[in-house]
Amino acid sequence: MGGENSKLAFRKCVFRLANQRSLPDTAEDAWSPFWLMPDGPHDVFSLVTPADIRRIRDNAQENFIKLIDKVFDRLLVLKSARDLAKSPTNTKQLLNCVRVLTRLVPFVYETRSDGGSIEDIVLWTQRPRPGSGADYTLGKQLVSATIDLLFTSGLTVPQATIGEDTTVRYTIWENGVGQTSSLGSSKENVSNRVEVLRLLLVLCCKTMYIPPVRSVAIPNQALHTIAYNANKKMVLCLLCSLINTSLKYRTQGWAIPYRNTTVLDPADELSLHAMQALFILLEYQTPPAKTGKGAAPDAGTAEATSAADSNANTPSMVLITGTETGAQNLFRAFVAKLHRQQEFDYLTSNIMRLLEETMRSNLSILASVTKQPTRHVMPQEATILLWLLLENNSLFKEYVVDHNRSLRLFAVLLYFMLNGYTDPAQAGMVRTISHILHYLSEDGRFATRLMQPFDQSILPSTMRIVDASLTHADFMVNTAFTLLSSSKPYLIPVYSNLLLLVRNVAPYLTQISQLTADKLLSLFDIISSPAFIISETYHVRWLIYLIEVFDYVVHYRAVDNPHLMYSMVKARTHFTRLKAFDLDKAKSELAALREKKGKTDASRNIGTVSSPELDTISSTAPTPSMSALKLEDGDGAASPALSDKARGKRPDPGTPQAPESKEPPQNSTSTAALKSAPAAAATAAATGHQFQLSTEWVFSWLPDLPLDPIIAVLDALAVHIDRISEEVQRNADSAGTRSEAAAIGDTKGGDAQPEQLDSKSAGSDGTSEGAASVPSASVDPTPAIIRWLSSDSMVSVLPDLEDSMPEIRPRLQGMSPALVVWFRSLLWSLIYASGMKPFGIWKNTQVRLFVVKSTH
Repeated sequence: MGGENSKLAFRKCVFRLANQRSLPDTAEDAWSPFWLMPDGPHDVFSLVTPADIRRIRDNAQENFIKLIDKVFDRLLVLKSARDLAKSPTNTKQLLNCVRVLTRLVPFVYETRSDGGSIEDIVLWTQRPRPGSGADYTLGKQLVSATIDLLFTSGLTVPQATIGEDTTVRYTIWENGVGQTSSLGSSKENVSNRVEVLRLLLVLCCKTMYIPPVRSVAIPNQALHTIAYNANKKMVLCLLCSLINTSLKYRTQGWAIPYRNTTVLDPADELSLHAMQALFILLEYQTPPAKTGKGAAPDAGTAEATSAADSNANTPSMVLITGTETGAQNLFRAFVAKLHRQQEFDYLTSNIMRLLEETMRSNLSILASVTKQPTRHVMPQEATILLWLLLENNSLFKEYVVDHNRSLRLFAVLLYFMLNGYTDPAQAGMVRTISHILHYLSEDGRFATRLMQPFDQSILPSTMRIVDASLTHADFMVNTAFTLLSSSKPYLIPVYSNLLLLVRNVAPYLTQISQLTADKLLSLFDIISSPAFIISETYHVRWLIYLIEVFDYVVHYRAVDNPHLMYSMVKARTHFTRLKAFDLDKAKSELAALREKKGKTDASRNIGTVSSPELDTISSTAPTPSMSALKLEDGDGAASPALSDKARGKRPDPGTPQAPESKEPPQNSTSTAALKSAPAAAATAAATGHQFQLSTEWVFSWLPDLPLDPIIAVLDALAVHIDRISEEVQRNADSAGTRSEAAAIGDTKGGDAQPEQLDSKSAGSDGTSEGAASVPSASVDPTPAIIRWLSSDSMVSVLPDLEDSMPEIRPRLQGMSPALVVWFRSLLWSLIYASGMKPFGIWKNTQVRLFVVKSTH
């Protein structure tokens, strides 16, 4: 726009619409400035403020509706012009129409101060079209026109060749899925696509203005119009264009940390908007049909049903949504039909590239100079795309599982979990990754692959574990321990997924390291403590998942995991304590802990584990601290799992430990705080989510825990381990006696003076000092015990487990209403955040799906 005079003239047009009621269609001086005067999107967003739009909408609703009608009518006229590509003036006016609609539509969805909405009146009610008088539904026509604009010759795709008599060309923009060559689009084509895609996102943004409790039950008619469109050619071209464009984004190497994130390159912005549009189209499903017993479930009941959903073995893609007619989202349907090897190669390699390039930039030297990340196609979007592809295409999941880079992908995903779990802003990415890993763990082939050695060279030093025998499964358990011990309230859903991940992999575990075994038992110690169990309803689910891990190991992998079996034997009192669970004692323990630590700052710590022994792990003692605490039984007395001889001596100070860091410990068990039962209970009381404790509640889960076979195996092994420990000690004593006697004999036969020797070797009572009178030092029996536990001799002493053999069946990932609401909120919050720059598309609108916090 020109100088101040032209801006003032445009502002007067805006004021006129609010102050002068019922302007006629023929008042062109009131309507035409909106597509004639602005020179770019900045003019539209800066000169038409949210306050202006609300004033027009609320005080002169007829003018607001007529403005949208007039702008759209002008858009249709310009879109159909044969000389659009040859007329810069027409192109400018068409883009101004797109910009004005992008500015106005969010306020159509917004709930007014009186609680009403004009969405149905503006978009979905038939009325005469300005100029022609024919009835039309603006919403459907606007969505259709916007899709056409994405494929309009000379505007968003290269100009049609000579002889073509069409302005709309449904074609795939970039090479990749469904296309082997690129269109060769100009910078103007790319820039125009950005603006049209921005309008498409705005047209579909109704979801932002629906409260979470109703978001599952209320349809998004604009999204439905696109996703359930009968034009298959349009759907295929749009789907492939969005996929290929979103994966064409390339970072600029060393320049990433210094890139100005307020002014986006059009190609980068196009990649981001393409990926966002792809997300909402693949995620959308119509609300479930009403049944005779009532309406579709909403998120108000989602939390109540999510627990049952997470326990049920429901297929991952059994959705809680559907239609009465059996119609399907064509975008999901076509993604499910992808099957070519080269297409899967393209998808996997580019998603991996996006993740690894961001990972390398985070680890580069330049990344430490500036902490502001690039906000284009980030790992958050890449992980969401990966999850959607896995969920919608079973063949793609099989490809990822069988691919030779699947373990590399696993390591990269764990890196982003460890890198982002301390930042609440990255909680969405961490949870998305936890869902991906849980979904992959449902396949036994993937779980088997995790037993391969883990290469830590791609990780920063603060994340590495000093253990040469580390497998991917070891690192997985250590990562789960690190996140669980962080006790972040926003990671509670992640904790369930991580425990399910470990649980699904358990039947295939082999050669778990001692460090990993200790951490697994540390988690069990805390999760099985009575006060922790009763503090939240979902803690019982965590306990069940962890018990199933040990049940699978005992029945299927005992001889393959000697370190884990040894740790379980030493900590077998945890299992007997759980079997003897008493609700009254648990309540007393919880009350004592609350009284001791208070309801706000109470926390429970995993103490320093400086040795393979588990007798120094913190327990349910009422005075938790950062130092190690002795395990106590229900009466408060120390209850060692093994005899003193079986414990052996502490390891050498050179035992590998996780590296120290100023950051929160990533893979160390030292002083890692885990939220305690009183803290969780205090939170529950504050939020009103306290559940009813009763004997019936206890009997609903305790009898079903497979504790008997586990305890029977551990008791049988403990007897033989004690014998091995005693035998090792006797052998050491005998060897020490022989060695001392030989040394004395050699000394007597030497040149030493007899008087001098006698004075040094005689005790106060005249007897000789040495091995014969003083026992030798305690000897560590661990090596001998580990050898025996990994031998066939161990198998022969196990009790008969035939009747208690559990079926190897993964716990599957079901799409509960709560999960649908969370995922939808995540997608639209990312879209909202990206729209803040440079124009603030949804800024200062009454978003209801999520909470927008001001930074000022």
